[in-house]
Amino acid sequence: MLLNMISCLVACAITASAFAQGMDKPGPDESLRINEARENKKSDDAPKGTAGAADSGGNKAELEAIKKKAIRYSVLFAVPVNTYVVSLLTWDWGRTTKFRFSHEGWFSRNTYSGGADKAAHLFSFYAIMRILYNIYDYTEDGAPVKWAYSAGLSTFLALGIEIGDGFCKNQNGFSIADLTMGFIGIGIGSLLELFPAVDAFMSLSAEYYPTKYFRKHPQRLKWFLDDYSGWRFMANIKLAGFRYVGVKVPEFMRYIMFDVGYYTHDYTRYDYRHAEIGRYVEGGFKKRREIFIGVSINMMEVVKDFFTDKEGFACRALQQPFKYYHVPAGVRHGFTL
Repeated sequence: MLLNMISCLVACAITASAFAQGMDKPGPDESLRINEARENKKSDDAPKGTAGAADSGGNKAELEAIKKKAIRYSVLFAVPVNTYVVSLLTWDWGRTTKFRFSHEGWFSRNTYSGGADKAAHLFSFYAIMRILYNIYDYTEDGAPVKWAYSAGLSTFLALGIEIGDGFCKNQNGFSIADLTMGFIGIGIGSLLELFPAVDAFMSLSAEYYPTKYFRKHPQRLKWFLDDYSGWRFMANIKLAGFRYVGVKVPEFMRYIMFDVGYYTHDYTRYDYRHAEIGRYVEGGFKKRREIFIGVSINMMEVVKDFFTDKEGFACRALQQPFKYYHVPAGVRHGFTL
């Protein structure tokens, strides 16, 4: 459900970026009008040409304001509605009138997912906060109110989801731990947006590869968010950040990332094949939690190499998926807890 919401936000972010790119660089028709205005300015009819250019500029500014207003309120309305409608249909919210609190623990071995759900909450709201910030940074022209929209809407979603879980029979109830991890994710996303130099050096990302059960039953993929054995959540240290702060480093270093992450195995019903083997061969259900370290390729830097205009819309848009999704191109070593 959270990733469905993220996909909606990504689409909105790309749309907003397209409008912003249009502001930064005039298109062919606009360039022609500008050149014509300059020629008219040299002629005897200069006052008339200047007035026409002013009218054209005013109309453009008005249209731009309408676009930004449409994006602002569309996202503000569509994101919560999309989230709660999907939750009602997928997780059967509202099937009970008795509000329940959850005491499911954090990252210990005896929790129902070994803490993978907590890592998922942190990463999901980190991504939501950053995407919303980019949208509202555009619609509000960088004004401080962008923080109220992005952080406020993210917080509203985090709290609303837990309230919904409190009235859901299929969930454990309102979880203070889940809410806390969501708030931490929002906080990390906010700090990285506030300090671009830090953002150049580090980020959070996730990767997913379906477990054997989902590969054999693709019709069940709507439940893939609970397929915790297929998820990896990590922090990435990016050597490309040195160039951002003006430190000259060898060209190859900008492609390198150091990763530190967490994942679990054999905690869900989708691991039943492994569970059966464990039950009958080794006498127990082998739940496993792992921390890993690794080295991988910074795919955002790879994307830049395909474009001469690295600030262009196409280049920036194609980088966005790799800002949040980690491609497992590298090596890693895990440590079982």
